[in-house]
Amino acid sequence: MLHAPRLPPDLDELTRTLTPADAERGARVEDARVLDVDLAGARLDQVELRRVVFAGGDISEARLEGGGFTDAVLTQVNLANLRARHASLLRVELRGCRMTGLEWADGLWRDVTVRDCRADLCALRHTRLERVVFADCLLTEADLVEARLREVTLERCSMTGADVRGATFDGCHIRGCRLDGLHGAQRLDGVTMPWPDVVQAAGVFATALGVTVAEEA
Repeated sequence: MLHAPRLPPDLDELTRTLTPADAERGARVEDARVLDVDLAGARLDQVELRRVVFAGGDISEARLEGGGFTDAVLTQVNLANLRARHASLLRVELRGCRMTGLEWADGLWRDVTVRDCRADLCALRHTRLERVVFADCLLTEADLVEARLREVTLERCSMTGADVRGATFDGCHIRGCRLDGLHGAQRLDGVTMPWPDVVQAAGVFATALGVTVAEEA
């Protein structure tokens, strides 16, 4: 069961600003509603953000080593080219965010919902994803090499050209997704898909298995 973020009931009364000076190494930001955050290019090493809501703003090209978000909602935030390593997302919702080129390596996503986000070229190499939902997202050429996915659901996403080589799927579901040009399709052996989706992706699976499709006479 996916667990939702646990937020304070009076969060609207806790609106504040957040600047790079507020997020120095090892800082902790808690119980806050932040409008139009401006942390573009900031160093956020070991920063912990707990019970927070971000509405709009820019965290693109920021660097995050350790730390991460717990019980958070991010709506229409620019996360493009953010670089995170050994960091976590725990009970987090991402809504309408730009995540193009985001890199989240050797980390953990647990109880995360990613909805209506542009996440093309994002990279989650060696990251563990548990109880994660991607819905109506652009995941074109996403890099999931060696990622470990458990109880992950992908719904109505474009995964054209995505790379899942070396990834593991345990109890995962893929529904209504485009898989054209998927690299490493043979790794989907732990995935459940509707039969019409399997038929639509037959060419992808044939390529992964080395099957030569004969020309019709």
